Amino acid sequence: MLDRPPSPPPEKPGCYIFRGMAGRPLYVGKARNLRARVSSYFQEGIAPKIARLRREAEALEYVVTASEWEAYLLENNLIKQFRPPFNVLLKDDKTYPYLKLTLKDVYPRALLTRRPSRDGALYFGPFVPGGQAKRNLKLLQERFRVVTCSDPLDGSRPRPCLYYEMGQCYAPCIRGRVAPAFYRRAVEEARLFLEGRTAQLRKELEARMTEAAGRQDYELAAHYRDLARATEALGGRQAVSRPGEGHWELFALAGGPETFVLCAFSVLEGKVVDRRSWRVAESELPRGELLGTLLTRLFGNTPVLPDGVAVEEPFEGMELLSRFLTERKGRKVPVVRPRRGEKARLLATLLENAKLEFSAKADPVRVLLPLARALGLAAPPRTIECFDVSHSAGEATTASCVVWTAGQMDRRRYRHFHVRKAGGADDFAAVAEAVGRRYARQLAEGEPLPDLLLIDGGPGQVNAARAALAPLLPDPPPLAGLAKREEWLYLPGRTEPVVLPKESPALHLLQQVRDEAHRFALARHRARRERARLASPLLAIPGVGPVTAKKLLRAFLTTGAVRAASQEQLAAAVGAAAARRIRAWAAGSPPATPSPG
Repeated sequence: MLDRPPSPPPEKPGCYIFRGMAGRPLYVGKARNLRARVSSYFQEGIAPKIARLRREAEALEYVVTASEWEAYLLENNLIKQFRPPFNVLLKDDKTYPYLKLTLKDVYPRALLTRRPSRDGALYFGPFVPGGQAKRNLKLLQERFRVVTCSDPLDGSRPRPCLYYEMGQCYAPCIRGRVAPAFYRRAVEEARLFLEGRTAQLRKELEARMTEAAGRQDYELAAHYRDLARATEALGGRQAVSRPGEGHWELFALAGGPETFVLCAFSVLEGKVVDRRSWRVAESELPRGELLGTLLTRLFGNTPVLPDGVAVEEPFEGMELLSRFLTERKGRKVPVVRPRRGEKARLLATLLENAKLEFSAKADPVRVLLPLARALGLAAPPRTIECFDVSHSAGEATTASCVVWTAGQMDRRRYRHFHVRKAGGADDFAAVAEAVGRRYARQLAEGEPLPDLLLIDGGPGQVNAARAALAPLLPDPPPLAGLAKREEWLYLPGRTEPVVLPKESPALHLLQQVRDEAHRFALARHRARRERARLASPLLAIPGVGPVTAKKLLRAFLTTGAVRAASQEQLAAAVGAAAARRIRAWAAGSPPATPSPG
């Protein structure tokens, strides 16, 4: 335990390191004046976190630097290296995605990544919102037939996959199926599309259409014709944030003196496209330094840097943060506090969000007051139960129910349902079945009903849930559906939706509950689907387990195709020993109707 500094700190800029047992760094800090800063740790009335730090610390050392800037960089590097447990390690785990074209490969492919690197590939992004990256990746596959999967493109695959049959891939995974030069032309077309050079792309596509028609390759000419017609419409949907075109991050800090909430808006071309928040407990830093420290941690751990940063209140070290971001990004990144204009208005809204979220920690239901008024409830809901449905084209349909209670998700009360009666991809019937089963059991066991029943979906899902509740409950709980596209609330019996402001904390809370229901339903559906698919006749073959069965189905698609495959084809997929066992099984067992496995 340290009762006092082991030696008088120098009155110079630098870093200080509290070390524990075996010299392990417990905390790293920086200061313009080491003596003034370190002495604050040994005063009366210190915060509980500092008291714990002093109890665990066995040594304190100083590193003097030539300037405050050098101390700033040294602190950041030391924290990254040692990850001291008492430091605030703020991470942004919601990095925006990029699209990657692997141009160095013989057959380039398009991939989604959140970690761009200097590997010779071409990157496009960041895409804000992130869903645009997935939509563009699908367009590259459907329209330009560029490979987007992870299969090896070495010609080893015995037969093309379904995307080739659908005309959405040139299948370079099949030896001799497509020439590298021809495939690269498709990749170049995709590149022009991602770069937004649609006029040039249309001109090239029309030239290739004419060339193909001249060779009487009318099928290829029709492909180029359709692609040229679609290019204009596709190009207008681009939402990529290109360098220097207005990607700003806005921040506001609320709370104190030791616990804070940091809220952020991501703004693209003047439009708020994302909102995030972090809770900071037991801060040992004065408010004047906390915001700068948090932003340094945040941007030090993310590969995507904005074109500018705006804050609601000035803080010590704004110039240092701007210099830090500028050096990382390679061009000027301003850090400003706007006093008027659109950014100032958004920051005022963001501060209100931060204050509401901070106060909601003491009374989590308070944030739902606007929702109660919008839905006509007598009081804000303290318990919300949310339902969602997940399936694969009607296969293994699974419904989820998650429970939010007074500020947190209650995982012990989560439930999932194997939907039995609803046929095919009937989401409405699946919602009705899950809701009916849930509350029939609740009534039978005398369990309390939720204050709000939330459905992931629109009017169809809401009306299906109401129909399921009608024979069970003469006075059902309030019911609403939250649709993903517009994020509007739909109520039973009302044609017009309830529209909460996009920056509303109440809407954000409902979105979090809805997204958790979606995650839980998807996870249970995938587990159920995998179990069903692994119940394959192939597992009856002696020596064939789930891994080998997956390889066989990946290579041959059906059990019937495995049965008909030659010894050489089987050996190429799973090895010679397994191939012999499979051929013996196929020869000694009666043929069965081919199935997906």
